[in-house]
Amino acid sequence: MHLFKKTKRKILAILVIVLIIFITWWCFDKPPTEGDWQEQLAIPSIAEFNDNLVTIKNVRNFRYYPTESDMHADYYDRTYDLDQIKQVWYVSEPFNENRVAGHTFVSFEFNNGDFLAISVEARKTKDQSYSTWKGLLHTYPLIYVAADERDVVLVRANLRKDKVYVYPVKLEKPENAKILLTDMLEKMNKLIEDPEWYNTLFANCTSVIAKHVNNITPGRISKFSWQLWLTASADELAMKHGLLDTELSIEEARKKFNINEASERVGDVPSYSTEIRK
Repeated sequence: MHLFKKTKRKILAILVIVLIIFITWWCFDKPPTEGDWQEQLAIPSIAEFNDNLVTIKNVRNFRYYPTESDMHADYYDRTYDLDQIKQVWYVSEPFNENRVAGHTFVSFEFNNGDFLAISVEARKTKDQSYSTWKGLLHTYPLIYVAADERDVVLVRANLRKDKVYVYPVKLEKPENAKILLTDMLEKMNKLIEDPEWYNTLFANCTSVIAKHVNNITPGRISKFSWQLWLTASADELAMKHGLLDTELSIEEARKKFNINEASERVGDVPSYSTEIRK
């Protein structure tokens, strides 16, 4: 019995030491700012504010043809008037192979016809592929991609053949659109100098958007909601909290706001974002 207790204490001591080492590593392990990044994640966007105007450098505007791996890189710089946001859109892409995980992002429509998408992603190197399990550990830095909406929507609908839903967002106050975009762009800038880790549960595409929503209305979305983790049903969570501008049920809304058929019909044209909403 004495030997058993002594062995048990040794095992417990080892576990405590391992836990201390893990916590120390977790706290002090910083994400890299440089790496051999995948091409579509290599050049970060930067926002420069001037009163109500914001100039975003390196707005991604890639084309993907004939396949997704055949990337044609392109970027542009553009100035947006934050007081001229016409509509905010919430985009949901459940991954068709499992209907559990998915990707979500936000798109901002301006009165002059511009559409700016902000997509929160795991920044991967060329020798990495995304892994849910690796995303729980310190594997991928967090990156905000500022992109032309045609870049991030068309590739998902027309090439990946995933279902894509583009929902209008219901704002409590009109000025919340400006506050939301400003908050996201400021975080995008901050990550360049002070990087953070992507995390499958607590810092993924959907949970990060929820944090920005809660920055506007504290406590609106619980950070422990399972739909922040199983992101294929993130649109259902958004509807539950009154974030989608529709009175339809989630099933009816998915039928109405699915853009796949329109995207296939419209194709890669400059007026893509306007056409898929007709």
